[in-house]
Amino acid sequence: MPAPSPLIPVALIPAHKHDLDAVQAAIAAGWPAVLPLLPALLEWVQDMNWPVATPLASFLASIGAPLAPAVRQVLDGDDGIWKTNVILQVVMRSPALRDALAANLRRLAAHPSASDRAEEVDQAALEALG
Repeated sequence: MPAPSPLIPVALIPAHKHDLDAVQAAIAAGWPAVLPLLPALLEWVQDMNWPVATPLASFLASIGAPLAPAVRQVLDGDDGIWKTNVILQVVMRSPALRDALAANLRRLAAHPSASDRAEEVDQAALEALG
């Protein structure tokens, strides 16, 4: 994981995949306190087998549409597994976020890269679009 900037409260970002205390601290801090942390927190849903992933995904989904810019960065990236996890575990849990990302989801569903197709990003996007 990248090192956080000095302005980001490190105690709210998991230090390792079992750092549920940091997840609970981030949840307790809530929105909008976690705004500068969103990209770093999204990194922890790259692998849904990590213990921190499920509670973070639920919390991030609860933020809704304000999470869209950070999610767009993931969806515009090259990590198909991460995209699929973010779509299925975060975007699909938030109608407001899903609406804010509808154009991105349509693009991924209609024009997936070969690697996105291999990781079923297009299928996840279609499912999110309902």
